[in-house]
Amino acid sequence: MTLEVWGPFLERFFNICAAAGLGLWDVETQEEHRARVTLALWNVRRARELAEKAGCETKETGRGGLPALLLQCRRRYGMGVGLIALTLLFGVLSQFVLVVEVQGNETVSASEILATLQSEGFGVGSYGPGVDVRALSNRMLMEMEELSFLTVNISGIRATVIVREADPVPEVVDERAADLAAARDGVIVRLDVTAGRTVVEEGQAVLAGEVLVSGLLKHELGDGSGTVWATQQVRAAGEVWAITRRTLSAVTPLETLVLDENGAVTEGWSVEFLKNRLNFYGNSSNLDRRCDKIAILYPLTLSDGTTLPFGVWKTTWQSWSDETGAVDPDWAEQLLRDALTQRLEAMVGEGEILSTQWEVTDTGGAMTVTLTAQCLENIARTVVLEQ
Repeated sequence: MTLEVWGPFLERFFNICAAAGLGLWDVETQEEHRARVTLALWNVRRARELAEKAGCETKETGRGGLPALLLQCRRRYGMGVGLIALTLLFGVLSQFVLVVEVQGNETVSASEILATLQSEGFGVGSYGPGVDVRALSNRMLMEMEELSFLTVNISGIRATVIVREADPVPEVVDERAADLAAARDGVIVRLDVTAGRTVVEEGQAVLAGEVLVSGLLKHELGDGSGTVWATQQVRAAGEVWAITRRTLSAVTPLETLVLDENGAVTEGWSVEFLKNRLNFYGNSSNLDRRCDKIAILYPLTLSDGTTLPFGVWKTTWQSWSDETGAVDPDWAEQLLRDALTQRLEAMVGEGEILSTQWEVTDTGGAMTVTLTAQCLENIARTVVLEQ
Protein backbone atom coordinates (compact mmCIF):
# COMPACT_ATOMS: atom_id res chain seq x y z
CA MET A 1 0.00 0.00 0.00
CA THR A 2 1.05 3.66 -0.30
CA LEU A 3 1.45 6.02 2.64
CA GLU A 4 1.92 9.79 2.60
CA VAL A 5 4.25 11.11 5.35
CA TRP A 6 4.91 14.78 6.22
CA GLY A 7 6.52 16.73 9.06
CA PRO A 8 9.55 18.87 9.89
CA PHE A 9 11.67 15.83 10.76
CA LEU A 10 11.03 13.66 7.68
CA GLU A 11 14.69 12.57 7.45
CA ARG A 12 14.51 11.31 11.02
CA PHE A 13 11.49 9.15 10.06
CA PHE A 14 13.48 7.45 7.29
CA ASN A 15 16.44 6.90 9.62
CA ILE A 16 14.24 5.32 12.30
CA CYS A 17 12.58 3.02 9.68
CA ALA A 18 16.01 1.93 8.41
CA ALA A 19 17.21 1.22 11.95
CA ALA A 20 14.04 -0.78 12.68
CA GLY A 21 14.43 -2.81 9.45
CA LEU A 22 11.12 -1.55 8.05
CA GLY A 23 11.13 -1.96 4.27
CA LEU A 24 10.10 1.08 2.22
CA TRP A 25 10.25 1.36 -1.56
CA ASP A 26 9.20 3.69 -4.37
CA VAL A 27 9.98 6.68 -2.16
CA GLU A 28 8.71 9.82 -3.92
CA THR A 29 9.43 13.31 -2.54
CA GLN A 30 6.44 15.52 -3.36
CA GLU A 31 7.54 18.80 -1.76
CA GLU A 32 9.65 19.96 1.16
CA HIS A 33 9.00 17.84 4.27
CA ARG A 34 6.44 15.63 2.44
CA ALA A 35 6.96 12.23 0.77
CA ARG A 36 5.01 9.22 -0.47
CA VAL A 37 6.25 5.68 0.24
CA THR A 38 5.14 2.14 -0.55
CA LEU A 39 5.25 -0.62 2.04
CA ALA A 40 3.70 -3.97 2.91
CA LEU A 41 0.19 -3.91 4.31
CA TRP A 42 1.23 -5.64 7.52
CA ASN A 43 3.86 -2.93 8.22
CA VAL A 44 1.41 0.01 8.16
CA ARG A 45 0.76 0.07 11.91
CA ARG A 46 4.48 -0.06 12.68
CA ALA A 47 5.17 2.74 10.19
CA ARG A 48 2.53 4.96 11.83
CA GLU A 49 4.13 4.38 15.26
CA LEU A 50 7.59 5.28 13.95
CA ALA A 51 6.23 8.39 12.19
CA GLU A 52 4.63 9.57 15.43
CA LYS A 53 7.91 8.96 17.23
CA ALA A 54 9.71 11.11 14.63
CA GLY A 55 7.16 13.89 14.93
CA CYS A 56 5.52 13.24 11.55
CA GLU A 57 1.99 12.60 10.40
CA THR A 58 0.74 9.92 7.97
CA LYS A 59 -2.13 9.38 5.59
CA GLU A 60 -3.07 6.26 3.64
CA THR A 61 -3.39 7.01 -0.12
CA GLY A 62 -4.00 3.61 -1.70
CA ARG A 63 -4.04 -0.15 -1.34
CA GLY A 64 -3.20 -2.90 -3.80
CA GLY A 65 -1.98 -6.47 -4.14
CA LEU A 66 -3.35 -9.82 -2.98
CA PRO A 67 -3.33 -9.07 0.79
CA ALA A 68 -5.43 -5.96 0.23
CA LEU A 69 -7.80 -7.89 -1.99
CA LEU A 70 -8.22 -10.63 0.63
CA LEU A 71 -8.82 -7.99 3.27
CA GLN A 72 -11.56 -6.42 1.16
CA CYS A 73 -13.19 -9.82 0.79
CA ARG A 74 -13.11 -10.67 4.50
CA ARG A 75 -16.87 -10.12 4.75
CA ARG A 76 -17.67 -11.52 1.32
CA TYR A 77 -17.14 -15.14 2.06
CA GLY A 78 -18.34 -16.39 -1.32
CA MET A 79 -15.88 -14.22 -3.18
CA GLY A 80 -13.06 -15.23 -0.90
CA VAL A 81 -13.82 -18.92 -1.23
CA GLY A 82 -14.09 -18.52 -5.01
CA LEU A 83 -10.73 -16.76 -5.16
CA ILE A 84 -9.07 -19.46 -3.10
CA ALA A 85 -10.70 -22.19 -5.20
CA LEU A 86 -9.56 -20.47 -8.40
CA THR A 87 -6.01 -20.20 -7.07
CA LEU A 88 -6.01 -23.88 -6.15
CA LEU A 89 -7.49 -24.79 -9.54
CA PHE A 90 -4.72 -23.01 -11.43
CA GLY A 91 -2.17 -24.55 -9.09
CA VAL A 92 -3.50 -28.01 -9.89
CA LEU A 93 -3.82 -27.36 -13.62
CA SER A 94 -0.21 -26.20 -13.78
CA GLN A 95 0.77 -29.83 -13.08
CA PHE A 96 -1.01 -31.08 -16.21
CA VAL A 97 -0.02 -30.81 -19.87
CA LEU A 98 -2.35 -28.41 -21.66
CA VAL A 99 -0.31 -27.60 -24.79
CA VAL A 100 1.66 -30.09 -26.91
CA GLU A 101 3.95 -28.90 -29.71
CA VAL A 102 6.02 -30.91 -32.20
CA GLN A 103 9.41 -29.75 -33.47
CA GLY A 104 11.85 -31.25 -35.96
CA ASN A 105 9.38 -33.05 -38.22
CA GLU A 106 9.46 -32.52 -41.98
CA THR A 107 7.76 -35.36 -43.82
CA VAL A 108 5.87 -36.91 -40.89
CA SER A 109 2.91 -34.71 -39.97
CA ALA A 110 2.53 -33.30 -36.47
CA SER A 111 -1.03 -34.63 -36.31
CA GLU A 112 0.22 -38.17 -36.94
CA ILE A 113 2.82 -37.87 -34.18
CA LEU A 114 0.28 -36.41 -31.74
CA ALA A 115 -2.23 -39.16 -32.55
CA THR A 116 0.37 -41.85 -31.89
CA LEU A 117 1.37 -40.15 -28.62
CA GLN A 118 -2.30 -40.14 -27.62
CA SER A 119 -2.55 -43.87 -28.32
CA GLU A 120 0.49 -44.35 -26.05
CA GLY A 121 -1.27 -42.51 -23.23
CA PHE A 122 0.31 -39.06 -23.54
CA GLY A 123 -1.35 -35.86 -24.68
CA VAL A 124 -3.40 -32.92 -23.48
CA GLY A 125 -4.50 -33.65 -19.92
CA SER A 126 -1.56 -35.90 -18.99
CA TYR A 127 -0.10 -35.46 -15.51
CA GLY A 128 3.31 -33.93 -16.18
CA PRO A 129 5.32 -35.24 -13.18
CA GLY A 130 4.03 -38.76 -13.82
CA VAL A 131 5.28 -39.03 -17.42
CA ASP A 132 8.14 -41.51 -17.93
CA VAL A 133 9.81 -39.75 -20.86
CA ARG A 134 12.33 -42.51 -21.58
CA ALA A 135 9.73 -45.28 -21.68
CA LEU A 136 7.41 -43.10 -23.78
CA SER A 137 10.22 -42.35 -26.26
CA ASN A 138 11.09 -46.04 -26.61
CA ARG A 139 7.47 -47.00 -27.26
CA MET A 140 7.09 -44.21 -29.83
CA LEU A 141 10.23 -45.23 -31.74
CA MET A 142 8.97 -48.82 -31.88
CA GLU A 143 5.55 -47.64 -33.08
CA MET A 144 6.76 -45.11 -35.67
CA GLU A 145 9.54 -46.43 -37.89
CA GLU A 146 9.70 -43.03 -39.61
CA LEU A 147 11.40 -41.57 -36.51
CA SER A 148 14.96 -42.20 -35.32
CA PHE A 149 14.82 -39.99 -32.21
CA LEU A 150 12.09 -38.61 -29.96
CA THR A 151 12.07 -36.89 -26.60
CA VAL A 152 9.55 -34.84 -24.64
CA ASN A 153 10.44 -31.71 -22.69
CA ILE A 154 7.75 -30.70 -20.18
CA SER A 155 7.78 -27.17 -18.77
CA GLY A 156 4.71 -26.26 -16.76
CA ILE A 157 1.61 -26.73 -18.91
CA ARG A 158 3.60 -26.92 -22.16
CA ALA A 159 5.14 -30.09 -23.60
CA THR A 160 7.55 -29.88 -26.54
CA VAL A 161 8.01 -33.07 -28.55
CA ILE A 162 11.38 -33.00 -30.34
CA VAL A 163 11.83 -35.57 -33.10
CA ARG A 164 14.37 -36.50 -35.73
CA GLU A 165 13.18 -38.43 -38.75
CA ALA A 166 14.87 -41.61 -39.92
CA ASP A 167 16.54 -41.84 -43.30
CA PRO A 168 13.99 -42.90 -45.92
CA VAL A 169 13.94 -46.57 -46.85
CA PRO A 170 15.16 -47.05 -50.43
CA GLU A 171 12.31 -47.66 -52.79
CA VAL A 172 12.08 -51.25 -53.97
CA VAL A 173 12.18 -51.28 -57.75
CA ASP A 174 9.84 -53.78 -59.36
CA GLU A 175 11.90 -55.55 -62.00
CA ARG A 176 9.33 -58.14 -63.05
CA ALA A 177 8.74 -58.45 -66.78
CA ALA A 178 5.68 -56.50 -67.92
CA ASP A 179 3.80 -55.06 -70.90
CA LEU A 180 2.41 -51.56 -71.31
CA ALA A 181 -1.32 -51.76 -72.00
CA ALA A 182 -3.93 -49.08 -72.78
CA ALA A 183 -5.76 -47.82 -69.71
CA ARG A 184 -8.60 -46.51 -71.91
CA ASP A 185 -9.68 -46.08 -75.52
CA GLY A 186 -7.84 -43.46 -77.55
CA VAL A 187 -5.95 -42.45 -80.69
CA ILE A 188 -2.18 -42.51 -80.27
CA VAL A 189 -0.36 -39.28 -81.04
CA ARG A 190 3.07 -39.83 -79.48
CA LEU A 191 5.24 -42.76 -78.35
CA ASP A 192 8.04 -42.27 -75.84
CA VAL A 193 9.23 -45.85 -75.27
CA THR A 194 12.42 -46.52 -73.29
CA ALA A 195 12.20 -50.33 -72.96
CA GLY A 196 10.26 -53.10 -74.66
CA ARG A 197 8.95 -53.76 -78.18
CA THR A 198 6.48 -51.24 -79.61
CA VAL A 199 3.49 -52.94 -81.24
CA VAL A 200 1.38 -49.85 -82.16
CA GLU A 201 1.95 -46.75 -84.27
CA GLU A 202 1.13 -43.07 -84.06
CA GLY A 203 -2.35 -42.36 -85.41
CA GLN A 204 -3.60 -45.83 -84.52
CA ALA A 205 -6.81 -46.22 -82.50
CA VAL A 206 -6.56 -48.59 -79.54
CA LEU A 207 -9.01 -50.07 -77.08
CA ALA A 208 -8.68 -50.30 -73.31
CA GLY A 209 -6.57 -53.33 -72.36
CA GLU A 210 -4.80 -53.56 -75.72
CA VAL A 211 -1.01 -54.10 -75.53
CA LEU A 212 0.92 -51.01 -76.60
CA VAL A 213 4.49 -52.01 -75.76
CA SER A 214 5.33 -55.68 -75.35
CA GLY A 215 7.75 -56.92 -72.73
CA LEU A 216 8.56 -59.98 -74.87
CA LEU A 217 11.60 -59.31 -77.08
CA LYS A 218 12.23 -61.58 -80.07
CA HIS A 219 15.73 -62.18 -81.40
CA GLU A 220 15.76 -63.20 -85.08
CA LEU A 221 18.48 -64.72 -87.20
CA GLY A 222 20.47 -62.23 -89.25
CA ASP A 223 19.76 -63.96 -92.56
CA GLY A 224 16.53 -62.04 -93.16
CA SER A 225 14.34 -65.11 -92.89
CA GLY A 226 12.53 -63.80 -89.82
CA THR A 227 13.31 -66.92 -87.85
CA VAL A 228 13.21 -66.31 -84.09
CA TRP A 229 16.08 -68.05 -82.37
CA ALA A 230 15.51 -66.69 -78.84
CA THR A 231 13.05 -64.67 -76.75
CA GLN A 232 13.61 -62.45 -73.74
CA GLN A 233 11.20 -61.00 -71.21
CA VAL A 234 11.83 -57.40 -70.06
CA ARG A 235 9.91 -54.76 -68.23
CA ALA A 236 8.43 -52.41 -70.82
CA ALA A 237 8.70 -48.75 -69.90
CA GLY A 238 7.76 -45.41 -71.40
CA GLU A 239 4.79 -43.18 -72.12
CA VAL A 240 2.08 -43.52 -74.75
CA TRP A 241 0.14 -40.30 -75.31
CA ALA A 242 -3.27 -40.51 -76.91
CA ILE A 243 -6.34 -38.38 -77.53
CA THR A 244 -9.17 -39.69 -75.35
CA ARG A 245 -12.81 -38.87 -74.78
CA ARG A 246 -14.36 -38.54 -71.33
CA THR A 247 -17.99 -37.96 -70.36
CA LEU A 248 -18.99 -36.82 -66.86
CA SER A 249 -22.34 -35.71 -65.45
CA ALA A 250 -23.77 -34.30 -62.21
CA VAL A 251 -27.29 -33.57 -60.92
CA THR A 252 -28.69 -31.04 -58.43
CA PRO A 253 -32.29 -30.25 -57.36
CA LEU A 254 -33.73 -26.86 -58.28
CA GLU A 255 -35.85 -26.59 -55.14
CA THR A 256 -34.76 -26.60 -51.51
CA LEU A 257 -36.07 -25.86 -48.04
CA VAL A 258 -35.48 -22.33 -46.79
CA LEU A 259 -34.92 -20.96 -43.31
CA ASP A 260 -37.98 -19.54 -41.58
CA GLU A 261 -37.04 -15.90 -40.94
CA ASN A 262 -39.86 -15.64 -38.40
CA GLY A 263 -39.16 -19.03 -36.89
CA ALA A 264 -37.79 -19.70 -33.44
CA VAL A 265 -34.09 -19.26 -32.87
CA THR A 266 -32.66 -21.29 -30.01
CA GLU A 267 -29.26 -20.65 -28.46
CA GLY A 268 -27.29 -22.95 -26.19
CA TRP A 269 -23.99 -22.58 -24.40
CA SER A 270 -21.49 -25.21 -23.35
CA VAL A 271 -18.01 -25.31 -21.88
CA GLU A 272 -15.14 -27.34 -23.31
CA PHE A 273 -12.67 -28.69 -20.76
CA LEU A 274 -9.82 -30.95 -21.89
CA LYS A 275 -11.79 -32.08 -24.97
CA ASN A 276 -14.91 -32.73 -22.87
CA ARG A 277 -18.05 -30.63 -23.26
CA LEU A 278 -20.45 -29.66 -20.53
CA ASN A 279 -23.76 -28.45 -21.94
CA PHE A 280 -25.85 -25.82 -20.19
CA TYR A 281 -28.95 -26.58 -22.23
CA GLY A 282 -31.39 -29.44 -22.48
CA ASN A 283 -31.16 -32.55 -24.60
CA SER A 284 -30.60 -31.31 -28.15
CA SER A 285 -32.18 -34.48 -29.52
CA ASN A 286 -35.54 -33.07 -28.45
CA LEU A 287 -35.11 -30.09 -30.75
CA ASP A 288 -36.79 -29.95 -34.15
CA ARG A 289 -34.71 -32.00 -36.56
CA ARG A 290 -35.62 -29.64 -39.41
CA CYS A 291 -33.34 -26.83 -38.34
CA ASP A 292 -30.06 -25.23 -39.22
CA LYS A 293 -27.34 -25.71 -36.60
CA ILE A 294 -24.34 -23.41 -36.22
CA ALA A 295 -21.72 -24.07 -33.53
CA ILE A 296 -18.92 -21.57 -32.80
CA LEU A 297 -16.03 -22.22 -30.40
CA TYR A 298 -14.46 -19.35 -28.47
CA PRO A 299 -11.18 -20.90 -27.23
CA LEU A 300 -9.06 -19.64 -24.36
CA THR A 301 -5.88 -18.21 -25.89
CA LEU A 302 -2.70 -17.04 -24.21
CA SER A 303 -1.00 -13.74 -25.06
CA ASP A 304 1.51 -15.53 -27.33
CA GLY A 305 -1.29 -17.04 -29.42
CA THR A 306 -1.20 -20.51 -27.83
CA THR A 307 -4.66 -22.07 -27.67
CA LEU A 308 -5.51 -23.94 -24.48
CA PRO A 309 -7.94 -26.91 -24.35
CA PHE A 310 -10.59 -24.73 -22.74
CA GLY A 311 -13.30 -22.67 -24.35
CA VAL A 312 -16.95 -21.79 -24.66
CA TRP A 313 -19.25 -23.13 -27.40
CA LYS A 314 -22.20 -21.14 -28.69
CA THR A 315 -24.72 -23.27 -30.60
CA THR A 316 -27.60 -21.72 -32.52
CA TRP A 317 -30.57 -23.58 -34.01
CA GLN A 318 -32.88 -21.90 -36.53
CA SER A 319 -35.94 -23.71 -37.85
CA TRP A 320 -36.54 -24.45 -41.50
CA SER A 321 -39.86 -23.42 -42.96
CA ASP A 322 -42.34 -25.84 -44.52
CA GLU A 323 -42.06 -24.02 -47.84
CA THR A 324 -39.53 -24.66 -50.56
CA GLY A 325 -37.65 -22.03 -52.47
CA ALA A 326 -36.32 -22.05 -55.99
CA VAL A 327 -32.58 -22.37 -56.57
CA ASP A 328 -31.02 -19.88 -58.97
CA PRO A 329 -30.47 -21.93 -62.18
CA ASP A 330 -27.38 -19.95 -63.18
CA TRP A 331 -25.83 -20.49 -59.76
CA ALA A 332 -26.67 -24.22 -59.81
CA GLU A 333 -25.25 -24.65 -63.31
CA GLN A 334 -22.01 -22.90 -62.45
CA LEU A 335 -21.71 -25.00 -59.29
CA LEU A 336 -21.99 -28.23 -61.30
CA ARG A 337 -19.64 -26.95 -64.00
CA ASP A 338 -16.96 -26.20 -61.40
CA ALA A 339 -17.37 -29.60 -59.75
CA LEU A 340 -17.14 -31.48 -63.07
CA THR A 341 -14.11 -29.46 -64.15
CA GLN A 342 -12.30 -30.37 -60.93
CA ARG A 343 -13.14 -34.05 -61.38
CA LEU A 344 -11.88 -34.02 -64.96
CA GLU A 345 -8.62 -32.27 -64.06
CA ALA A 346 -8.00 -34.88 -61.34
CA MET A 347 -8.59 -37.70 -63.84
CA VAL A 348 -6.33 -36.26 -66.54
CA GLY A 349 -3.49 -35.51 -64.12
CA GLU A 350 -0.41 -34.40 -66.05
CA GLY A 351 -2.35 -34.55 -69.32
CA GLU A 352 -4.17 -31.75 -71.07
CA ILE A 353 -7.83 -30.94 -71.70
CA LEU A 354 -8.07 -30.12 -75.41
CA SER A 355 -11.74 -29.22 -75.72
CA THR A 356 -14.98 -29.35 -73.75
CA GLN A 357 -18.65 -29.54 -74.62
CA TRP A 358 -21.45 -28.87 -72.11
CA GLU A 359 -25.05 -30.01 -72.11
CA VAL A 360 -27.63 -28.77 -69.58
CA THR A 361 -31.03 -30.41 -69.12
CA ASP A 362 -33.86 -29.65 -66.69
CA THR A 363 -36.03 -32.65 -65.83
CA GLY A 364 -38.44 -33.11 -62.94
CA GLY A 365 -37.24 -30.16 -60.87
CA ALA A 366 -33.59 -31.19 -61.18
CA MET A 367 -30.75 -29.91 -63.33
CA THR A 368 -28.33 -32.29 -65.06
CA VAL A 369 -25.06 -30.99 -66.45
CA THR A 370 -23.03 -33.25 -68.76
CA LEU A 371 -19.43 -32.58 -69.72
CA THR A 372 -17.90 -34.23 -72.79
CA ALA A 373 -14.17 -33.56 -73.11
CA GLN A 374 -11.39 -34.42 -75.51
CA CYS A 375 -8.13 -34.90 -73.64
CA LEU A 376 -4.48 -35.69 -74.24
CA GLU A 377 -3.41 -38.36 -71.75
CA ASN A 378 -0.71 -40.90 -71.08
CA ILE A 379 -2.76 -44.08 -71.38
CA ALA A 380 0.05 -46.56 -70.71
CA ARG A 381 -0.31 -48.78 -67.66
CA THR A 382 1.96 -51.60 -66.51
CA VAL A 383 0.68 -55.18 -66.75
CA VAL A 384 3.00 -57.81 -65.22
CA LEU A 385 3.64 -60.81 -67.47
CA GLU A 386 2.95 -64.32 -66.25
CA GLN A 387 6.12 -66.24 -65.63
